[in-house]
Amino acid sequence: MPNEAFHRFELNGKRFVIDPETCFCFECDEITWDVLDYYPHTPVNHIGHVLKAKHDPKELAEVISELEWLRSTQSILPIPTRESLLKQFDVAPGLSRLSLRLPEEGAAEGKARRTWFGPKLPAAGAEPDGLAQDAVAFLLGRSQAQKELRLEFIEQGRVRRPEFVARYCIEALRRAKLAGKTLTVAVRVESIPLDKSPKALENHTVSVALEWTGPEDVEKRLQPLAATGPYPLARLAKMLQPTADGASGRVIVRPDHPDLDGVVQALDEAGFTTIELDLDGAYVAHPDLDPAAMLQGIGQSALYYAQRLLKHHYFRLDPIASLFWRIYNGTPQPRSDPAGTNELAVDRDGAIYPSRLMLGAEAFRVGVLSAGEIDQERLKEFENLGARTTPACIRCWARNLCGGGAAAVHHALSGRYDTPHPPWCDAQRAWIASAISAFNVLSSEGVNFTRVYKSLSRTSSRPSLFAIARAAYRMSIGMRPIEEADAEMLTQWENWTEAAYFLCNETGMLLATKYDREMDSLHPRGIEHEFMLLRKNGDPIGLLKIRPDRVPGAAWAWIYLREEGDYAAEPIRRSFKAILKEAAGQQSVRRLLVPVTPSEPGLAEFLDAVGFAREGVQRDALYLHGAYHDVAICAAALDRL
Repeated sequence: MPNEAFHRFELNGKRFVIDPETCFCFECDEITWDVLDYYPHTPVNHIGHVLKAKHDPKELAEVISELEWLRSTQSILPIPTRESLLKQFDVAPGLSRLSLRLPEEGAAEGKARRTWFGPKLPAAGAEPDGLAQDAVAFLLGRSQAQKELRLEFIEQGRVRRPEFVARYCIEALRRAKLAGKTLTVAVRVESIPLDKSPKALENHTVSVALEWTGPEDVEKRLQPLAATGPYPLARLAKMLQPTADGASGRVIVRPDHPDLDGVVQALDEAGFTTIELDLDGAYVAHPDLDPAAMLQGIGQSALYYAQRLLKHHYFRLDPIASLFWRIYNGTPQPRSDPAGTNELAVDRDGAIYPSRLMLGAEAFRVGVLSAGEIDQERLKEFENLGARTTPACIRCWARNLCGGGAAAVHHALSGRYDTPHPPWCDAQRAWIASAISAFNVLSSEGVNFTRVYKSLSRTSSRPSLFAIARAAYRMSIGMRPIEEADAEMLTQWENWTEAAYFLCNETGMLLATKYDREMDSLHPRGIEHEFMLLRKNGDPIGLLKIRPDRVPGAAWAWIYLREEGDYAAEPIRRSFKAILKEAAGQQSVRRLLVPVTPSEPGLAEFLDAVGFAREGVQRDALYLHGAYHDVAICAAALDRL
């Protein structure tokens, strides 16, 4: 019978599975596909009985054990608590994102009067200074508990007043810092003219955006965008390159027709490192666009992107890279559009709208900045957006990857901001399925999704246990936290073992009683993380322990493989390298130190093979069998593994 716990689909001759709740997805073979006809609603012994005539019982047991391991890590089929279910419908209070369309040239900044940077403040209104001042106060005043804020100034064609806009940015950063907030300030230049535009970009709208988290060189970065244009594409790419002081930029293409063939390639070859296809903006500007026709253009762009990533040419292409990141990191997104709740926008006259995409839509005008007026009841209506509360999304398998779409897009296509357009939903599901297929292909080829997503991102997000589970499922080994049930096995492994994992620590475990050893094995110190290493069939093969060092960014790791021959196995080495980076990444570790005793030549060769180098020797650091022994220290930088 059909299994609603998972969504399964076939694409390009391959089979894929996704858990709609956790977004865990993987490519599966025929035996896993058949098992999922019955799992998890059928008892395990019954699955074996039903499928024993078609598949080998040992292979069936292996598949089921893998699924059970993924379930135990909550990568699939999590059991929600009452509190977590209720929390899904909570909207984080506070404004975190504000867009401001600056008045056009000729406004009052040229008049002989004091600005908000001087001793006197101007009257609020549609003048650039007063509007910018009100916008910053509005964002900070409504931010509530939000700590990460974004303020975006919008210009048309070029930056008309770079010295004034730079001062707006710097003053906003200063005020946010005083308020205890982390602010990213951006300048978005829409419809920028191009000199000798590539044919692929003809009749598409090209915009650029620069952003900062610090006040250094803001005006210097803005000044080149003050020219009337047109701009050569290569020159724009150079302007948007990230800098050491934290500034970054991106090019944005709003498709104005479905043909996207060559768009991403042209921008990539010009040198842009972050490219965004503004698909939402396309539907808002052109409601007559056919989602099915747009799907073909998105597919062409995704295909080029995948081919470049396979050659380890890393750049960021949104929204594809963002979708890859959510799949990779195990972060469901039940609501993708913060319009009206965490996002607002202000036009050049001071009118307030729920989001940047709704600017100028009179039906969505909710207030006036200069008058201090805002319709709170109208804004409350936007709290019910997202996949959790939209009827069309609740049963959709792609709900936590799509997030319900954008209210402005729904209004443009269906006439209702809270009702998705069915053809648009069909296209969303189709391209998300293609992205899942591409993700699995790229992942199996070793594409580094952290580099893909963070090309120009300063996000502090770190891979979760979901990421480790995803990596482990496709590799020769995996890992899980040590459990109480491991006590007997761990004490047996430890007896008479001369591995650094058991000897080189602060407790002197060989001098302790059996009970003490059991407690040490199962209850590491609070700063330590201990993991059981497993083969794909669930058999334990070794141990990994990580402890942060006193030096920031550094940590100690202890590695132990039960069978000496496993140290030389290439699949284990390759898998262990990826898992070590994932596990250490959860503690923001950049450098790992691993001790090796004289009795572990296999471990020494293993570490050398996965990228470690001998850092030094601790003389007479180990006392064993009535003699002192040196302990070698191997080290590696994680970004070079």
